[in-house]
Amino acid sequence: MPSPHGEVEARALLELLWLVEPRERRVLILVGEGERVSEIARSLGMPVATAFSRLRRGRRRLAAVLKRWRRLR
Repeated sequence: MPSPHGEVEARALLELLWLVEPRERRVLILVGEGERVSEIARSLGMPVATAFSRLRRGRRRLAAVLKRWRRLR
């Protein structure tokens, strides 16, 4: 059963994504859309290891932003 707060939470998450560096955010969004990291690397013209690094850093930054956001709510 979907959360009655789902739309609000989704909107907040999208806003918080803007606090992540653009290069990392791009990889996070593409992974969220179901793309494989190897496909993302190829389409963005970067080594696969770089795409994985950006994904890892983006996830860490987003987790930190979410943690701060939850404390402020």
